[in-house]
Amino acid sequence: MSVINRLVVLLPGFEHMPVEAHHRRFLREATKTAPVYDMSLQEDGALKVSSAEGGVGVGEFTLVTAGANWSARTDFVLYGLGDINHFYAARNPAVRILSGIVALVDFIVSGTFFRFLSTSWRYALFFLYPLVIMGAVAVLSIGAGRLALAMTQQAAVAVAVGLGAALALLAVAARKMHFLLIMDDWTFARDMARDNRPDITAKLHHVISDAAARISQAAPATEVVVAAHSMGAICALHILDAALQQNDSRRYGLLTVGSSLLKLALHPAAKALRASVEAVARSRAIWIDAQSLTDPMNFYKSNPVRDLNIADAESPVLVKVRFRSQLCDETYRSIRRNFFRVHRQFVYGVEKRSAYSWHAILCGPETFADVAARGGLPCECAAQSASPMKIAETATI
Repeated sequence: MSVINRLVVLLPGFEHMPVEAHHRRFLREATKTAPVYDMSLQEDGALKVSSAEGGVGVGEFTLVTAGANWSARTDFVLYGLGDINHFYAARNPAVRILSGIVALVDFIVSGTFFRFLSTSWRYALFFLYPLVIMGAVAVLSIGAGRLALAMTQQAAVAVAVGLGAALALLAVAARKMHFLLIMDDWTFARDMARDNRPDITAKLHHVISDAAARISQAAPATEVVVAAHSMGAICALHILDAALQQNDSRRYGLLTVGSSLLKLALHPAAKALRASVEAVARSRAIWIDAQSLTDPMNFYKSNPVRDLNIADAESPVLVKVRFRSQLCDETYRSIRRNFFRVHRQFVYGVEKRSAYSWHAILCGPETFADVAARGGLPCECAAQSASPMKIAETATI
């Protein structure tokens, strides 16, 4: 009987969520996924929440999984990067929009946007998304003002109507289209690339040093994996770089999914991040990068090593994910037009077996090295998927 002991460092994306919420989601979706991959799953003990130096929440929990002739114990260390991101959401909406505009202009003037076009044109479309929203708001509010002027012949009324329409449309965009979150996201990316916020950088450095210290304390037989979603990949590369500086003889695992790594790494000012990518790529670390055509917020068909022109380095194992193939038709139809929900599907549970599952990779019987060598999880199964009813019942236990 094979027994696996793991340490997984979890790094979420740019979401204003506390550690407790991320833990609840991980446990809920892992419970949903477990029967699909013929696993039993239970949490060993309660979530322990503390703060790393710098005020970033840290959650520690353990999941025990088992199946035919195998068992695994996975200790998770989850960093609440939302404690860092929350600063951006707490600002005045006008400041959030203006700083986002400055960031977008920076990415154009620096040439980074054009690197997006040559690396993954779909991501370039995502870059244009907030600009399209602002353009639509401007056109519609100006139109409303002109209509009011034609009806009243009073300029003051026209200006008031135009401004009111702009505010109303921006409120709708913030609530329905995540407009302010997107503007915060680009502001954060610019700040990280140019190191404009020493206070935020200090918080990230505390996370990096804390995670590297925990990794260095792991027993030699423990499998160590750093797993990151979206913008969390930036922190993940820095953490592995720091861990390698402490011990470069160990073979670490790196799992990046829906990664926004190139969002910063392609910016000419992000020299420190590119140095970390280079150090990891030239090490013995095993890197799996999961991408999906359906998700407009990841760099589909990219290869960080190739696209950053890193010579004499090992490219990541690229796993292409089709969300349609791991969800039942009803579930897929319910999320496919919500691109934020599609982006989060990388860290949500699945209803059918496929080569990729966030929870099966991090909690299952396959070593990370075996998953990478195969190019993904084994998909062969007598019962390829659990019924929706069975999954729903399991998730409520």
